[in-house]
Amino acid sequence: MRRPTWEHRRAAGTGRQECRPYASFKRIATLVLAPLLVLQSPCFALTIEDTVMKAMTDEMERSLQRLRLDGHSAPYYISYDSTETDRFEVTASLGFLTGRSHSRWRSLEPTVRVGSYEFDNTKFYGESPNNSGSSGLTIDNNYDAIRRKIWLSTDSDYKNAVETLEEKKAHYKRNNIDNKFDDFSKEEPEVSISKARPLIVDEAKWIDCAKRVSAVFRNYPAIQLSLVNFKASVSNRSFVSSEKVRIVDDTEDWTLTIAASTQAKDGERIKDIEVFGGHTEKDLPAFEQFEAKAKQLAERLMTLQEAPTIEDYDGPVVFEDQAAAEFMEQMLCDHLGSQVESLSADSVSQVSKPFAEKIGKKILPRQLTVIDDPFAREYNGAPLFGGYNFDVQGVRAKRVVLVSKGVLKTLCTDRSPTKYSQHSNGHANGFGGSTSIVFVTSDSKSTKEDLVARAKELAKEADLPYFLIAKRLLDPNAASMLNMPDSVALNTVVENNVLPRPVILVKHWVDTDKEEMVRGARFEPQTVRVLKDIDMIGGEEKASMVGRGVENWTHLICPSFIIKSMEVNKDSSTREKIPLLENPLTEKSAP
Repeated sequence: MRRPTWEHRRAAGTGRQECRPYASFKRIATLVLAPLLVLQSPCFALTIEDTVMKAMTDEMERSLQRLRLDGHSAPYYISYDSTETDRFEVTASLGFLTGRSHSRWRSLEPTVRVGSYEFDNTKFYGESPNNSGSSGLTIDNNYDAIRRKIWLSTDSDYKNAVETLEEKKAHYKRNNIDNKFDDFSKEEPEVSISKARPLIVDEAKWIDCAKRVSAVFRNYPAIQLSLVNFKASVSNRSFVSSEKVRIVDDTEDWTLTIAASTQAKDGERIKDIEVFGGHTEKDLPAFEQFEAKAKQLAERLMTLQEAPTIEDYDGPVVFEDQAAAEFMEQMLCDHLGSQVESLSADSVSQVSKPFAEKIGKKILPRQLTVIDDPFAREYNGAPLFGGYNFDVQGVRAKRVVLVSKGVLKTLCTDRSPTKYSQHSNGHANGFGGSTSIVFVTSDSKSTKEDLVARAKELAKEADLPYFLIAKRLLDPNAASMLNMPDSVALNTVVENNVLPRPVILVKHWVDTDKEEMVRGARFEPQTVRVLKDIDMIGGEEKASMVGRGVENWTHLICPSFIIKSMEVNKDSSTREKIPLLENPLTEKSAP
């Protein structure tokens, strides 16, 4: 979970888990089937600020005044974060529904800190858990029931915090450790109260859409598995803290995902997805565009099914469009968030921080500037997905220039001070800092033709008859959406320093300009050092949706570019046995 926003953290049902790489999530929701109609819900959320906010504020004030164990200090900081989500979801395959639900849930995540801003119970793992994590709240606006849950969660978290603080003190004293940085920064308190709202979605309309789009794959019997998934949700958040922060905010998300999978004759599993996202229904295109994308997806899988396998390769690779965005997501953006270094009684947590010591140093070509903008809502007239107003610690989001003319200026930070940042810039995700909507902008004027010409030069210098063009990489979310019965687990979860498998990889022959699609490739593991091998950059940026965890996407805007030399080898992972019989849809008697 990379997106530093409360709405997706709640919707996925987060607890205290590793946020990267693409950790598993469990929902706190219990799905409830909804009637097939246009939902104009009664104002289930319209009293959030009156009921939930009051219950949280009242219990917080009581805890600050009276919650104390003998011989120990009272909490110096308390916050409560509650999100109420209303979601409609439908899944279809081959023109028929395979799932439909309308669910509504409310979550609570308390934070209790004991000690002081300089030294408290956090950043240390002892025998006691730091807090209870997220838990469910009643969806009825019953003040007594809500407050009772808050009371019990606060009591448990306070006791754990006291025990952890004592363990931490003993560990620091025993090992003669100096506390180099404060544990929690002081930030300007925010007060922002917006009117909570319900989800309004025409269920029948989107059920029809999912059926229509999924029916496209009936014309492609070689496609073994296909589905269309639609989700619309509104999340209303209430956040209060002892620093006088008061936030009532909402986020609306609409996504439609088209996924399909087939096999080559040698058993290689070939899969890909198309994702559309926006913050209103108007952000999604017409049904005809969904159908067109489904046909394109099916056609390229059919082409890949017959494509030759790649030979081992070491040379220039051009990254275009979605592949360029996915590359930058994994090799750059994944490392632009601050990570908290925590102690335990046994060891220091090992967190990969390749850029932590590079503030003020060049990490990219001078032509590139990188900006994180959580407030961005459109690019070249098209909607952008993944923005937010306040991070999970209740800090207002900020637009941040991360890299200027190739030089790293700062990271996305939370409220954990470090030697390179003493304050949050509104990018907390619950585990540190992380990026949101990222713009990788180029000063280059190079065209697509210029990139091809330069790649030819590099291939000739390496005595290669062709170079490679990566146009699509496999989105990590494809793993959870396309699980075949009895299939082996495909490593689509992105590990550190491993790029996702290429889906569309093209050989471009130097002498003839002939292009040939190949399959079965994998990139050799890379480090951020590969960013220094960017040889030429295009002058036109494009926006692409990239996956950042289960049910989590955001937009990344970047240009095409050439990596001077990369190892791309044949994937030697286990192949699956192909079905013994043909798809029954190929039979003339099939309906």
